[in-house]
Amino acid sequence: MRIEEKFTVAAPAEEVWAFLTDPERVAEALPGAEITDRIDDSTWKGGMSVKVGPLAAAYTGTVAFDLDEDARSAVVHARGQGKAGMGNADMKMTSSVVDLGAGETEVTVEAQLSVTGILAQLGRGMMQHVSKKMFKEFTEVLEKELT
Repeated sequence: MRIEEKFTVAAPAEEVWAFLTDPERVAEALPGAEITDRIDDSTWKGGMSVKVGPLAAAYTGTVAFDLDEDARSAVVHARGQGKAGMGNADMKMTSSVVDLGAGETEVTVEAQLSVTGILAQLGRGMMQHVSKKMFKEFTEVLEKELT
């Protein structure tokens, strides 16, 4: 499943970039996410819980950041194994931060998400709905923290 989002934040680009490249701050802003341990300078262990319709799924795994500081772009790769036979999830997300001037920043996110197991059987429409809802909640927290 492909996810594409673009939004503007009323904050300077360097502050938005600092927020988006801090896994612990991102996890705090993302509903159901947590960072549990740091593996190295670019990889962390963590978990994600998500509710899709009547089902709740919990995953544990890793998230790795590959950052291009000069271009303010990042590739994030997250892999998780579902608890209690819920299947697996794999996500590759590319994001970029662009300074629009006057204290505004545009963030573009493109992600490819692959889910196996029971959540995959619920269908693309339900997964996209949940994804958009989570993204909206995340952006609201981001904006609240930075403005």
